[in-house]
Amino acid sequence: MLLAWLLLLHTGSLLALAQPAEKEGTCAWNDVSCYQDPHLKEITVDLGTGTNETFLAYHPSDVSTFYQEEPGSRQAKVPSFHGQFGKFINLSPNPIIIYWSSGRKHNDVYIAEAAAFEAAATATFPGHKFLVRSKTDDDSADLQMWTITAKQVLYTYDPFEDGTLKLTDLKPDQLELYNLQKNNLKFAEQYKAATGVDYLSLYPRRPRPTNPMWAADYFGQQHSVMTRETHFTELPNPENLVPLKPGGVHEPMLKAHREEDTLNMTMTVLSCAPRVFEIKNFLSKVEIDHIMQIATGMTLHQSSTKAGLEGESRHDESTRTSRNSWVVRGKSPIIDAIYRRSADLMQVNEAYMRKRSNDEMPHLKTKGSNSEQLQLVHYDVGQQYTPHHDFAIPSLVDGQPMRFATILFYLNEGMGGGATTFPKWRNAEHTSELKVVPEVGKAVLFYSLLPDGNMDELSQHAAQPVSDGEKWLINLWTWDPMMRF
Repeated sequence: MLLAWLLLLHTGSLLALAQPAEKEGTCAWNDVSCYQDPHLKEITVDLGTGTNETFLAYHPSDVSTFYQEEPGSRQAKVPSFHGQFGKFINLSPNPIIIYWSSGRKHNDVYIAEAAAFEAAATATFPGHKFLVRSKTDDDSADLQMWTITAKQVLYTYDPFEDGTLKLTDLKPDQLELYNLQKNNLKFAEQYKAATGVDYLSLYPRRPRPTNPMWAADYFGQQHSVMTRETHFTELPNPENLVPLKPGGVHEPMLKAHREEDTLNMTMTVLSCAPRVFEIKNFLSKVEIDHIMQIATGMTLHQSSTKAGLEGESRHDESTRTSRNSWVVRGKSPIIDAIYRRSADLMQVNEAYMRKRSNDEMPHLKTKGSNSEQLQLVHYDVGQQYTPHHDFAIPSLVDGQPMRFATILFYLNEGMGGGATTFPKWRNAEHTSELKVVPEVGKAVLFYSLLPDGNMDELSQHAAQPVSDGEKWLINLWTWDPMMRF
């Protein structure tokens, strides 16, 4: 396989990025300011303003190309999994609460809150029913009921359509938000007609990702990344594993306890849609032992889920039964090295993943980290996480900040069950889910966004129930264009 190698001095880490050679006269592919994904094609949309607008929309590839064959030579299989995304849009000036209807009186399940002109979402199935109730009136009757139908992901509550409320009663700022959501629905209809994909983001406030994305053109495609954040091969003395102060560019720490020179990380494409990559031996045994050592001093709590940015997280044992805790980047030099190695893997500046000084990355609107703390997760026998997405519907702020990429790091192997699955992956051979079996030290990278800024519904994934033994992993979520809770 022909690879074009590009060596970059990258905030203290040496990268080798594998990518097809650029045509003469084009900008470097890793220059985010000018690189454009080849699957982005211009579409024209009419929002009724009298002036047509253009948008670079992501057009999915023909599934035949995933096998390096001519387009049209294969047909995509229909997944046996029928779950889907459900986005609920509140077109009211009043907040609402959304419940899943159990069909039994007084036994409905809270899903999320949606503030005025905001939205919430959840994983769902055709036939599920959801109820809309007023947040301010506990005794109110159901305002609306949605019944989920196959291939429909957008559902609205609009009290202006039936005359319950009048648009003339809205304040100017409220009317602006109402029109924003209505125009987004018009945009979504035209986007789907052009691409065949549901538009889940908010036009025009969700731009293209500011961070680069690795190509996933065909199954088995490989990219190579070299980093100076090499493996730890022996555990340093405890006095050297003290918490770190926030810092900038520096040489890799504790070199005497690490492999020399550089570490070559090979990424292999497991899925093209969604984009899923496997990186074997991302973590060393010493690094895993250190993480597990940290875990022994932690109290793990029942994992929670959240369907939107409004309202509280919920413990839903029918969805997620694992236990988790959190590990901050500055916990030790080893944890910091894992973040820096992950930054190289994702082609981002490591400063993007921590608090920054005023002169670091001044183009970013915030100085806080755009990556979350490492989430340490434990699954015992019978525990699982049913199919879900890592992104949530953001508020109406410009930029629409949300989770952009996920990296899973497996800390053990050999358990019964416990695979990570992607039930909606596009392929031409299987109706069953893509299954990633845990291996010690292996990492899996996947994206929650498409290159045009739309949320990738195909990124839905699950942790299968553990049938024997136990499962340990950590995961790292990175946001774009900034992190916001």
